[in-house]
Amino acid sequence: MPAPPARPADGAGRGLLGLRERVAVYGGDLDARRRLGGGYRVRARIPLDRP
Repeated sequence: MPAPPARPADGAGRGLLGLRERVAVYGGDLDARRRLGGGYRVRARIPLDRP
């Protein structure tokens, strides 16, 4: 099955870099990797303050 056509980049988003920056604002970190079977795995860790 062929891949769907790519959407044109309109410059509206900042991709993983923007996501990484947003997570860092809260003291977290972001990990994004390609998966062997296709696709990506994205994991964000954001610490929570406990009362």
